[in-house]
Amino acid sequence: MRSDLLMFKHDKHIERNVNAREHTWGEAFEHLAVGVAQFNLDGRLLTANGQLCEIIGRSKRDLLEKHLNELFLLEGSWPKCKAGLDRLIAGEVPCYSTDMSAVRADGRVVWVNTVFSLVHDDVTNMPRSLTAVVNDITLLKQAAQNLHDAEVARDDLSRRMMNAQDADRTRIARELHDDIGQSLAVLKVQMLRAGKPVSGHPEQTHASLKELAVKLDKIINKVNSISHGLHSAALELLGLAVAVRSHCRECSEQLGIPVHCSCAEPQEKLDSMIALAFLRVLQEGLHNVVKHSHATSIAVRLTSSAGYVGLEICDDGVGFDVDVASLAAGLGLISMRERIHLVGGEFEIWSSPERGTRITARAPIIQATLPTEPNEPRPPAINLTPDPDPRESRNP
Repeated sequence: MRSDLLMFKHDKHIERNVNAREHTWGEAFEHLAVGVAQFNLDGRLLTANGQLCEIIGRSKRDLLEKHLNELFLLEGSWPKCKAGLDRLIAGEVPCYSTDMSAVRADGRVVWVNTVFSLVHDDVTNMPRSLTAVVNDITLLKQAAQNLHDAEVARDDLSRRMMNAQDADRTRIARELHDDIGQSLAVLKVQMLRAGKPVSGHPEQTHASLKELAVKLDKIINKVNSISHGLHSAALELLGLAVAVRSHCRECSEQLGIPVHCSCAEPQEKLDSMIALAFLRVLQEGLHNVVKHSHATSIAVRLTSSAGYVGLEICDDGVGFDVDVASLAAGLGLISMRERIHLVGGEFEIWSSPERGTRITARAPIIQATLPTEPNEPRPPAINLTPDPDPRESRNP
């Protein structure tokens, strides 16, 4: 009798220890930082911890007894997932992993990586259930999608840039051949005949070399114009401010409209890549004014302060819808933005129909050699908020 009592107390002690361990494991299971669930071999949910309910955004009561393909949308097909789980149950693989998505109660889509493992019966060692460890990978999926979108945009930009370069080469080749080449060929013939009598009219003579020199000057000016468009000698020799003034003067003469130019030459030495980027933005901006805006007045302002150089181009033209332009931006807008971003600067456009356009670019005069701090905000490429009438802020 005494031995039976001792045995009973021993069994009770073991039972209490087992219950305590199960309670401890139950608490750990419930408060794990990853989602954990248990499914039967048919794929129906038996239990889930709080983190899984938090990830999916639904209560445990709503999840229990739901089938796996009711809870999640598989990245692949359900037959493919089932085949993987069948291999796991058959003992062919130690675990099975797959990516899945779920729609939360608030409508937000979350992505998870789920690793399934097999639980065996303690007595028979037969497969009893499936344990799933669920990790939220929504941010990773979003980053992967953003990277893919950026690669697509980069490829599209590269293709458009190559097409633009080919078109530019074709234009230059045509201009050299059809205009300058033909003019030189005619001039050569005229120089061979210079001062000689005209055939059939001995009283008349061909143009003299002095007269032909005027035509030669015109050809030289055309060559200089092409050369200046490809590379600004004023920028290289005299600096950005002089190059900006020169281009504004030329643009005003060609358009027949005033281009008010205000320039402050940076005191610090300006990196040649930064200077070229700002000059190209000016050239493209004024080209867009000529092509699209029908402006009657243009204002250009080059500023330098606190280690930054800035450029502002305003016109009183017809303007455009920035929202629409940002969806189908032309190569000109893209190239301006990319040029300024490549030198670590900010580029913004404000415009609206019938209210003109204002373009601003700003970049550090001395390029930073250290990487940007991770928490430093990056300015938007295009500010989509309409700005007050640019004509009110113009500084002639």
